[in-house]
Amino acid sequence: MKRWGKKFEDKRDWVKYNSKLIKRGTWFFDYRSIQGICQSLANKILGFPVNHYSNVCRRINDLTLTLPEIDFDKPIYVGNDGSGIKVSNRGEWMRQKWQVRRGWIKAVITMDVENKKLLEIEVFEKGDSEPDIFERHIKTLIKKGATIKKACGDGAHDKRKLFNTLEKYKIEQAIKIRSNASTKARGSISRAREVRKYKELGYEKWVKEKKYGMRWATEGKFSSIKRKFGEYVRSTKKNNMIKEAERKFVLYEKMMTHAEA
Repeated sequence: MKRWGKKFEDKRDWVKYNSKLIKRGTWFFDYRSIQGICQSLANKILGFPVNHYSNVCRRINDLTLTLPEIDFDKPIYVGNDGSGIKVSNRGEWMRQKWQVRRGWIKAVITMDVENKKLLEIEVFEKGDSEPDIFERHIKTLIKKGATIKKACGDGAHDKRKLFNTLEKYKIEQAIKIRSNASTKARGSISRAREVRKYKELGYEKWVKEKKYGMRWATEGKFSSIKRKFGEYVRSTKKNNMIKEAERKFVLYEKMMTHAEA
C-alpha cells in the first residue's frame, strides 16, 4: 500500500537528540529495598537518616505532582487518546490456564500535537468515555487561557455532544467519522455537515485536508512513556495504582521539559 502524504525527511541532530533521551540506568527497587540501602549507608555514614519502608511508601503516594506550566501565547492544535495500563506484570500462563483476569486501569491524555506537550491527564479504573473527558479537558484549557484552533481524535470520539462543544467554541475538528454515519443532524448540525464532507472527499483526501495524521502524536506519547517507565504498575491498591500511573506521565513530561531547557 502506498504511503499517503509527503515523504518524511528526518532532519534531527541524532547526537543531540539521543543525549536528551539517554537513560543511564533503571532499578525498580521496592520500598523494603530502599530501606535496606539506606540502612547500609547509615552503617558507613554517621547520622544518615533511615526511613521505614512504610513511610517511604506513604510519602511517595502523598506527593502532589503537576504537569509543567505552559504559556498559551499561540493557538494550539490538541489531540486526545486513551490507553490501558496493566496492573501487574505476571505472565499469560495464569490467564490462559486459570482464566484469571489481570485487570487494567486507563489513562486518557490531551496534548498539543504540534509541540508534543502534554496538557491534561486522567487515570481511572472505571470512568467517563474518551469524548466526555476530551470535552472536559477542552473546557479546562479554555479556562486556563488557551486558544484552541483545532481538535483531533479517532473514531471513538465520533459523538454528537463533542461536535456540538467544538462548534460552540468555534474549534475546527479532525475527528474520524464512522463509515456508516448518517448525514442527518439528529441533534448535531455540525456533525451532519462534517459527515457529508467526509463522504464527499473520501478518507484519503479527508485525511490530507484535515491533517488527521497529527493525531499520532498522542499514540507516540503513550509509547514513549511505556517504553521509559514500563507498561504496568507495581502498586497493589487501586488508589496507589492510579497515583503511580499519573506519576509516570508527569515525570516524563518534566524530564522532557528539563531536557529542552
